[in-house]
Amino acid sequence: MIDFIAKYWLEALFGSILAGLGTAFSFLSKRVSKRIEEQEAIKLGMQALLRDRIISAYNHYMDKGCCPIYARENVRRLYEQYHNLGGNGTVTGLMDSLMELPTEKKEEIE
Repeated sequence: MIDFIAKYWLEALFGSILAGLGTAFSFLSKRVSKRIEEQEAIKLGMQALLRDRIISAYNHYMDKGCCPIYARENVRRLYEQYHNLGGNGTVTGLMDSLMELPTEKKEEIE
């Protein structure tokens, strides 16, 4: 009798445990996959917002003809995070042009 229990019931018990673990792993795997997709969407959304803000600042300060020191620092910090999120080099050209602007208008200097 003990041999029967040891041979068949323990095998069934371990098989059930493994099936339960497999189901749990599958469920967790789907949740992790969904979380990764959400993180990627958040990353891309943040990247788009940063890009939009940098381009907006570029247009504003190019129209003014100068970029104050506080604005340079702010835009530089935006760009650093944009770049850290994997932003491409298109915005780099805008940043270079923006950083070449004077910090004050010529009329204010004179």
